[in-house]
Amino acid sequence: MPPEHLGVCDAHDHLFFGSPALPGQELSDASAARAELAAFREQGGGSVVQWTPYGLGRRAADLPLLSRDTGVHVVAATGLHQAVHHSPESLHELRGRLTDVFVSELTSGIGTSGVRAGLVKVAGGFHALDGHARWTMTAAAEAHHATGAPIAVHLELGTAALDVLDLLCGALEVPPHRVILGHLNRSPDLVVQRQAAAVIVQRACPSSAW
Repeated sequence: MPPEHLGVCDAHDHLFFGSPALPGQELSDASAARAELAAFREQGGGSVVQWTPYGLGRRAADLPLLSRDTGVHVVAATGLHQAVHHSPESLHELRGRLTDVFVSELTSGIGTSGVRAGLVKVAGGFHALDGHARWTMTAAAEAHHATGAPIAVHLELGTAALDVLDLLCGALEVPPHRVILGHLNRSPDLVVQRQAAAVIVQRACPSSAW
């Protein structure tokens, strides 16, 4: 979809979501999702980007009808959240093929839904990146290099932004303009935010002064 067709965009939301780490907090009501989209449309909204990744009840097959019914474009995600949000069995099943899963969902579609993901969602930890985060971000970077898809990163309470940028934009060579840092405002540390901005500028324009 051309960017000019997005209109007013809710760039980070969840219409559907379910995690074993958050019992009782599931978002699984299609009628409620439709009502939220319709209300957004009435206020001038044009697009919603759902960051719900693989295995967390994203209900990709329901998204086209919701979009048609409400007139709001909906962008789906592939990717993985923190390990705590996935069963050990599901993570084990993805070992050795995570990049392939991401690329397939970006290019061929999510399951049998026919819906192709438009971004890869991954997640950091609290003030650090554990082995799971590094595994998923490496696969996300490989999927980006194969498809050009952007990478959206959940920052736990807004932390570890510099670690994420060092890994994705440094070691894994993802262009800064293809990385979205989610929840950065949850850690209102202006020093870190300025440092993150400097990293982005320097990697995007190496000759720039900051």
